[in-house]
Amino acid sequence: MRKLSLTNFGKLLLIVTLLCSWTVFLIPQTAKVKALLAEADKLHEARDYEGTMAKLREAEKIDNKNPEVLWKIARAYFDFADQQPDNKEVQQANLYPGFDYAKKCIELAPEVAGGHQYYAILIGQIGELEGTKQKITNSYAVREHTEKAIALDPRNDANFHVMGRWHFELANLSWAERQIASLIYAAPPKATFEEAEQFFQKAHEIEPQEIRHLLWLAKTQVAMKKKDAAKKNLQQALAITAVSDSDKAMQKEAAELLKKVS
Repeated sequence: MRKLSLTNFGKLLLIVTLLCSWTVFLIPQTAKVKALLAEADKLHEARDYEGTMAKLREAEKIDNKNPEVLWKIARAYFDFADQQPDNKEVQQANLYPGFDYAKKCIELAPEVAGGHQYYAILIGQIGELEGTKQKITNSYAVREHTEKAIALDPRNDANFHVMGRWHFELANLSWAERQIASLIYAAPPKATFEEAEQFFQKAHEIEPQEIRHLLWLAKTQVAMKKKDAAKKNLQQALAITAVSDSDKAMQKEAAELLKKVS
């Protein structure tokens, strides 16, 4: 057996020392990211979106390729946009960078459900912002990535809500919008209010205290001429305590719709 020379032994010792030093450095860094993500989740649950983003930015400085950090930053951008849905400047300032983070997440980790979820949500919102042609163009990506998110995380109510919105928006296209769709594709995307209702109902079953599910379930039922069912769901939506500006805006819409169907 060949003896290990002093020179080679020195090199080996240096490599071992470096590996040990890197391991000692890496473990605290990973723990710190996990702690920041846990803090961000608590703030998100409390609807403190500014605080949530601040914690996520700290985590990003430590590990800017962590998939969970990336998709949660995408979610944080959506939360900002969601508080002012009628403010185009706020939408533009948040939807596009949020989408970039979701895209980066699925590129790095295609098995992470959150990346697909917010890729779908944000590209769908961008389509709404940019007009009918882009909404229809983006619709297939919305469906594709939401279906992937559901397969990866079948108990996430938000994914079923997105599929409900996909069916509702496409089933609700006007004649003129359908003509635009026919120019983009050989046939317009197929979607129905009946399927939208099923997806919104599923989302509501998973998370019964989410105002968003009840509002859109009712809107779908109004379109289907199911006024009694719509009224019941609108009343239920108004009975839930609003905890964010988005909740308040949705309850205002629910109250206005309830007046129309009563």
